[in-house]
Amino acid sequence: MPGQRHRARLDGILLTIIALFVLGGLIALGFLRNLSRENRALIVIISSAGIIGCFVGLMFLSAFRRRLRKRIWLRAMAAWNESSQARNSPKFMMTSPLLGDGLRHLAIQIYSQMGYRIANREAEDGYLQLINPDGRIELIACKQQPDPIKLHHVYSLELEMKRTEAVRGFFWAPAGFTSEAIDWVVRRSIVLADKHEIGRLVDCAHAKGSRFLEY
Repeated sequence: MPGQRHRARLDGILLTIIALFVLGGLIALGFLRNLSRENRALIVIISSAGIIGCFVGLMFLSAFRRRLRKRIWLRAMAAWNESSQARNSPKFMMTSPLLGDGLRHLAIQIYSQMGYRIANREAEDGYLQLINPDGRIELIACKQQPDPIKLHHVYSLELEMKRTEAVRGFFWAPAGFTSEAIDWVVRRSIVLADKHEIGRLVDCAHAKGSRFLEY
């Protein structure tokens, strides 16, 4: 959550400065009767300029974050595609199952570092909805079980993708997938991520992503 705290801190500082400028302008108009008209006008002008400047700062920060998110996303996804196609051995390897919602929390951390926004972190239907920097929806399904995932689970992900108009889906399952499921997704926009593919995603997020974006 460090990136989220930093973003909230910067926004909070600018909003606090705006509030102080507004307060200064109100005091100059309503309470400082002993000041000359020229001095009151000067305070109001300075307060107005400060408010406008802070709003411009907020707009600049928002634009900067969007550009940063897009650049990091393109870089991280390109690195992951290259690593995945080369079938590189990942540095990160899940040696034991993650407890509770640990797998889902790991997915949230990794995809946010790679530039995605998480639309429903508390998803009750089991599917995490991502918004990529192009504004398109992508989905993640996370399932941790001892046996390979069967086709009907992957098919359910595709149905949800059609319902939400998602352009891509990721299915995280450290135990892997049945051969039937693997064959079925060949021509579909679904990535089946076993423990090795999860490791490659984690490696690329750590190498090419940014903790500034982390939720």
